[in-house]
Amino acid sequence: MSNNNIIKGVFLVALGATSYGMLATFVKLAYQENFTTAEVTSSQFILGIIGILIINLFQRTKNKNTAIKASPKNIFHLMLAGTSLGMTSVFYYLAVKYIPVSIGIVLLMQTVWMGVLLEWFLDKKLPSTQKIVSVIIVLFGTFLATKLYEFNIKLDWRGIFWGILAAASFTTTMFTANK
Repeated sequence: MSNNNIIKGVFLVALGATSYGMLATFVKLAYQENFTTAEVTSSQFILGIIGILIINLFQRTKNKNTAIKASPKNIFHLMLAGTSLGMTSVFYYLAVKYIPVSIGIVLLMQTVWMGVLLEWFLDKKLPSTQKIVSVIIVLFGTFLATKLYEFNIKLDWRGIFWGILAAASFTTTMFTANK
């Protein structure tokens, strides 16, 4: 892998984390205005569908209505990736209802080690030393970022529960997207 690709990868991961952090802030503001998780999630999906329809319209005019047919396997993978991404949003929004946004994003990024475990389980191949070191760094960073070393920290267990479910769901999304 070239240095250019590594830098691009780091940038995209940082951009994704930043996006989830900003999104959670908007969700917190929506909760303060008495919107529900269902309303927030529904509005996000409606705006997403409108955006995809607009992109699709431009693509169809550019490509003169030619489309590639999806196989049943492709459709299944798209449904699995889309459903898990949708559930990630729901779980994440529920998490930030009970815990600070900063803790919610740290929990969501547990996808790193969950992905390594999932890959190990499904592919039946031991993770590389580089992946193991990455997992240790993520877990140590989580320990520091969440201040687990301070025993007087009080977090709502519901937020932790929903945050871990969001990470597990996001792991499924990332795994299916990579396959």
